Amino acid sequence: MRIPLTSMEQLVPFPTAQEMVEKTQEPVLSVPPSKTVLDALKLMAEKDVRFLPVIENGTLAGVISERDCARRVILGKLAADKTPVRDIMAKDVSTVTPETKIPECIRLMYQKDVGYLPVMRGNEVIGVLNIRDVMHALIVRHERLLRKLGEERLSVLHTNPSSY
Repeated sequence: MRIPLTSMEQLVPFPTAQEMVEKTQEPVLSVPPSKTVLDALKLMAEKDVRFLPVIENGTLAGVISERDCARRVILGKLAADKTPVRDIMAKDVSTVTPETKIPECIRLMYQKDVGYLPVMRGNEVIGVLNIRDVMHALIVRHERLLRKLGEERLSVLHTNPSSY
């Protein structure tokens, strides 16, 4: 006997933040607040990322993005090779826990107007979600859901597949 489904979430659950960061299988890149903005930009360019958590004494102290560098350093006419990351990093950081589902991540990104979310287990940054990866996960989930709904529809319409 089949158990009736009461929600789309039961049919195809949304992934969690932890499931998303586990797919990357790469260590979390970070920068200490004492490093220069130029050092942070070099690391971002070398690793092809646009965002870094700023870690001080094992704790998230802030975040820095390429946009922060452009707006605060270039427009502020600061020297990137002399300005420490702590002077331009964003300190009010929105984060999520590993159990957070993708819709909540999207909601938070939209409400806070951010493109990245550090995923925190206690005080440890275990990964970073970006809007591109979150949207990809949402698209994949919707594609799976549509396939599943199509299969469910066919099984309702054709209860005896041997009748073809």
